[in-house]
Amino acid sequence: MPRPKSYDRQDAIAKACNVFWEHGFQDLGVRELERLTGLNQFAIRSEFGGKESLYIESLDYYCDAAITAEMAPMKHGRITEIIAFFQGLVTPGSMTSSDHGCLIVNTGIENARIQSPRLDTVVRTYWNTLEDHFLSALENEQAAQGDEATFIPHILAASLVPAVMGIHAQNRSQQDQTAGRPLVDLICSVLTEFRPS
Repeated sequence: MPRPKSYDRQDAIAKACNVFWEHGFQDLGVRELERLTGLNQFAIRSEFGGKESLYIESLDYYCDAAITAEMAPMKHGRITEIIAFFQGLVTPGSMTSSDHGCLIVNTGIENARIQSPRLDTVVRTYWNTLEDHFLSALENEQAAQGDEATFIPHILAASLVPAVMGIHAQNRSQQDQTAGRPLVDLICSVLTEFRPS
């Protein structure tokens, strides 16, 4: 008979997500991953398909949480919701603010060396989803303002994505979840100018 599982799958993925977020993917050995997550090598291999597959599931978990909790308000919102999203990037206690930066940014940087097509797909999908949410909010704002709007939604949406990357990179490089605040303040100031007074 197979042995009963000694862990809850979703809890294990959540724990692995935090471990990868803090330590990265490539430099984290399987034994260290075992120690930090409580999963054994057999479970990592048989239940998750190996270290990379566990990482992919962790990334999916991270992305789903960010989309549901932080991006979703922008879908039916306007510039105010974009500003709130940016402020969350440097607000302690926000799920998008961390001393470790952003797991997707970190993965993209690591994958420049690793060159994993699977990781690349997750990273690209996340950024495309974020851009789509920015675009929705900006199109909503443009529709509300009519001829008074002074921005082009698709250009501004595309410009905001690398700004998010830079904020997260700053937070991680300084191990301070508020380190990117000067850039957030600048972005929010620019966005405020696009709102009607």
